Amino acid sequence: MTDMLSQIAVLLTCFNRREKTLSAMAALFRQKGLGELFNLQVFLVDDGSSDGTGDAVRAAYPDINVIEGTGELYWNGGMRLAFSHGVKKAPDYMLWLNDDTDLDVDAVMRLLITSRDLAAEGHSATMVMGATRDPISGEMTYGGYQRRPGAVMRLKSVPPLPDRPLSVATVAGNCVLVSQDAIRKVGNLERQFFHAWGDVDYGLRLRQMGGSVWLAPAYVASCAANPAAQKWQDDAGLSLKERFRNINSFRGLYAPDWRLFNRRHGGLLWPLSWCLPYAKLFVRHLQFRCRSLH
Repeated sequence: MTDMLSQIAVLLTCFNRREKTLSAMAALFRQKGLGELFNLQVFLVDDGSSDGTGDAVRAAYPDINVIEGTGELYWNGGMRLAFSHGVKKAPDYMLWLNDDTDLDVDAVMRLLITSRDLAAEGHSATMVMGATRDPISGEMTYGGYQRRPGAVMRLKSVPPLPDRPLSVATVAGNCVLVSQDAIRKVGNLERQFFHAWGDVDYGLRLRQMGGSVWLAPAYVASCAANPAAQKWQDDAGLSLKERFRNINSFRGLYAPDWRLFNRRHGGLLWPLSWCLPYAKLFVRHLQFRCRSLH
């Protein structure tokens, strides 16, 4: 029986979210199928936490590989470091997991079954994302992305189908099962990205290399959306300067990463896709100003 177990390396990076990280680990080790369908080996980067996250994880889960970061790795750098450790074990799969993602009890099993079914259909180099819902409203928070029609590259978020996998252009990295063949094709996440975009870039590159990217059926976890990521367009009280500072911060688009992402994937018209969020920012700011005058 043990020869049939899939070996999954779980990759996480965390910073000062001790309780959320411990909660994520508890949900991970409660998974149905653990020890029967799959084994888990966790590689968790603690990127300079001051709240004792790394020590708390070590105490609660001695078998977890806690890797000390520099304090300046952020999401993409932390995941790259975790990847570099996990890949040495030659796992059948890697599971990318955010520490604020609360897995349903059958989440990993469903992702694994979806990946195996796709492999049986000839799709061996895959990324399979489990979409997440808001823990209160039940609305989608993170899912897959499809390209919008047109010459300018624009991505739109799409929810999962209820009963079958959905082929997508790429995915967010909150909860993603990456097959061994996909790992061999793409390798590690792109080192040039700082915080965001490394996950979205990975899926697009995998498709360019002949692999495929999928959204698993239904939702597999709960995860609240990051309010800071959209503050530039949702907060009516910001000045134009503050709005620009927010969109260009590492929790927003982060200007160097956004430029690299568009140059890589936007084609000849990449300057247009690059400037669209900034045009939207101006429009939103004018809308808020007009409302305040009435």
